[in-house]
Amino acid sequence: MRKVLPFVLFVSLILLPCCKGGAQKGDASSDSLEHAPSAAAEAAISPPPVSFRTDSFKYSLTGKMGRCDVYLDYPVDGPQQVVSSVREWMKSTMFENGTSTMTDDPMQLVRAYCQERQAVLSKTLEQMDIASVSKDDAPEEGIEIRLVCSNDRFVTYEVYRYSYITHGAHGEYSDYGTTFSMADGHRLGNVVREMDEQLFVHVREGLKSYFEITSDEQLEAICTADLSLMPMPTFPPYLVRDGVRFHYSIYDVCPFDWGDPVLTIPYDVVRPYLTQEALDVIGSKKP
Repeated sequence: MRKVLPFVLFVSLILLPCCKGGAQKGDASSDSLEHAPSAAAEAAISPPPVSFRTDSFKYSLTGKMGRCDVYLDYPVDGPQQVVSSVREWMKSTMFENGTSTMTDDPMQLVRAYCQERQAVLSKTLEQMDIASVSKDDAPEEGIEIRLVCSNDRFVTYEVYRYSYITHGAHGEYSDYGTTFSMADGHRLGNVVREMDEQLFVHVREGLKSYFEITSDEQLEAICTADLSLMPMPTFPPYLVRDGVRFHYSIYDVCPFDWGDPVLTIPYDVVRPYLTQEALDVIGSKKP
């Protein structure tokens, strides 16, 4: 079962530093930028006949009112329609007013994101009438946008957000994914038609595996959702290399302490429940 960790630990990884920025002496804030060329999405990515290449950018900005982190697997090469579509989606995901007029320079994007979120944190604390924060209780906010699957049919990203304001028992976070067609770059909508009784059997087994339990009774004891009316995840399922991934948000089916259940149903099992759009993308064979 996945453990909930603070964002600053979640993003700890080894990168090849290309350039770093830091605060000058006497500045109350500090920042750090790392860039790693040709990032691969771990072993989950199958070598695509049609090249889709990303670089990794990691940026942190710490000010007197908190810390902000961002990580991007940013498209740098591939079919133009796909690269453009993913870049525009990234902007709209990172910024509330993300538009095509924004820069395509990833270094400027990660800096702009952290600066914007720092301003939002400061305004939020001002509204809460909090003039200063301690180091141990400082606000944190961050986002990761990671490439998890790339092949000749589709590209899939996952987004992780974390936010902790202050004086709270725990922060808030969300985890979800989205898929783009490699044919024309369009972002897929719902890839599963609906949750019916037969599909729920497979979802239920996936939830048991996630919670490391074996019986329906144990599952009912954990879940707050009505298992006779199992909901779809808040964010729609999406395509990955081995099947369709269902990533439930916190509170979708269980209390916060149990995390955000994630399960993947293999293509040969889930195919009858897919939308025509998803079937057109994956084709007649497994991706």
